[in-house]
Amino acid sequence: MEKQQAGLFSAADEEAAVLMGWLPVQNALKAELDAVYARAQKLTKMARSENTRRAYRTAFTQYETWCRGVGVEPLSGDPGTVALYLSVLSQKVRPTTLKARLAAISVAHRLAGTKLDTSHEAIRLIMRGAAREKGLAPVRQARPLHYSILPALVDVFEATPLGIRNKALVLLGFAAALRRSEIAHIELKHINIGKDGLTLTLPRSKADRLGQGETIFVARHPTKRLCPVAAVEDWIEHRGKKAGALFLRANRNETFRDMGISEVTVNRVVKAAMKTLGVDESAYSGHSLRAGLATSAADAGCDLKAIMGQTRLRSAQQAMTYVRDSERRRASLTATLFAKSLSSY
Repeated sequence: MEKQQAGLFSAADEEAAVLMGWLPVQNALKAELDAVYARAQKLTKMARSENTRRAYRTAFTQYETWCRGVGVEPLSGDPGTVALYLSVLSQKVRPTTLKARLAAISVAHRLAGTKLDTSHEAIRLIMRGAAREKGLAPVRQARPLHYSILPALVDVFEATPLGIRNKALVLLGFAAALRRSEIAHIELKHINIGKDGLTLTLPRSKADRLGQGETIFVARHPTKRLCPVAAVEDWIEHRGKKAGALFLRANRNETFRDMGISEVTVNRVVKAAMKTLGVDESAYSGHSLRAGLATSAADAGCDLKAIMGQTRLRSAQQAMTYVRDSERRRASLTATLFAKSLSSY
């Protein structure tokens, strides 16, 4: 049992643990079932993203460590044990994170074949109390990089191969409202440039877990220095048309490897650009590009449907956060009052 628990969320064993409940596989697996077994493993792995599996493994490891420390069994199925752990954890994390940790613990129990009632009153009370203590209001992760900043921002990128890459990254990430992971995983074959603009095909994204694919159109800007399409064209001219990642990883001497950038690089590029501009970069990240497009579009009077279309937001409630922020600024009583007051003096 100890061995089974220790490897519960290992990269190799998670799928096998699930399959033990699905297929009558014996230790001596028949040769003709090898292909079926391999296929089942592959599909099981694809059921959750790698980020989700990694987060679940980390969450369970932390829970297991706490349980060992206080001398209780991690996979006993006891709601009281889980409730006590969530109570301790609630001092450090927000309710949304607490909910995610509970999901990971629940999955661990299912993989081990142990029933855990996550709707038990002991758990429900802890979750409700944590929500009342800290509130459920979301914390905005990054300040939007507004369109009004772009004219000054594009000037911080030097006319070097790295500067050209970073300018294309920022302008395309903004105009297409891309997530960090999407920017990092764009390949040259996903880009189709035409007279009127650029069409980007995303084969898979965070909101498209089944891989149905999403297409985004980015129009050309009338001013070349602000045009995301022209910036991408300039970068491709330096990059070359060899198949692979669009945004290549840079070496220290500003040569490039035949491999794509990471999500961390997207953050670093945005933060470095804002710092060069003389702005406190701590409030900005790669997400600032996506949030900036949505906020700027709302400020420009674009309707909710158009914003949801470009950002690929499935929830109108999420998109409305940007629209409401814009409406609050436009309908500000103090702005109207101060403007009238100035005209009186």
